[in-house]
Amino acid sequence: MINYLLRLAFVGTNFSGWQVQPKERTVQGVLQEALSKIFNEEIKVIGCCRTDAGVHALDYVANFKAKKDFPEEKLLLALNGILPKDIGVYEVRKVSPEFNARYSVKGKVYLYKIWNSEVRNPFLYPFTWQVKKGINFELLKRTLELVRGEHDFRAFAKLEEEKNTVINLEEVSLKREGKLIEIRLRASHFLRYMVRRIVGTAVKIALGVYEPSLMEELLKGKGKAPYTAPPQGLHLEKVIL
Repeated sequence: MINYLLRLAFVGTNFSGWQVQPKERTVQGVLQEALSKIFNEEIKVIGCCRTDAGVHALDYVANFKAKKDFPEEKLLLALNGILPKDIGVYEVRKVSPEFNARYSVKGKVYLYKIWNSEVRNPFLYPFTWQVKKGINFELLKRTLELVRGEHDFRAFAKLEEEKNTVINLEEVSLKREGKLIEIRLRASHFLRYMVRRIVGTAVKIALGVYEPSLMEELLKGKGKAPYTAPPQGLHLEKVIL
């Protein structure tokens, strides 16, 4: 069996997330269907993580094993020829049999985009959370600085699916260009809903909806994150191998 690594990007708008679900259009499902046709055998694809419905990926790593030894460049062209327009594969590579996209990656970078304006930007609307009320950027920055480093993020997770909720957030950075705010977070791994709940809570604090002390309380394990930012603003920006 040959082990193939794929790097791909996808627009999550019309997908019910990464993972195969009955009667739902998913990235994993579409990819497996395309590969099964190309290889003329049933292919099971392993992804580096799950993404929720509507979440995008600028960089996503997956792998699969197949009997046929397919030239990498030909497979790259074949995949991009058969896949729908909202998925693009930009690298195919044969790797060692031990490589597993779920367990072999060393880290991930997530990017969350906010369009802070009352006026809709139709070119950014599918890829941002539009927040119409003015965000206190300095308060947002101070609030997000609190989550940098090692913390127990159980207050931001879907707990029934998580065993270890202690994570070291190695990077938390903010950038603002005009009305566009970008938030980046880097860690070895993330809990489900973690980024969206951190961002959602921090933004609501910066809007004056919640007290600034709320983030510290949540990091101490007191309560549950009260707001989850919408999925379309979230992008898996980089997978670190």
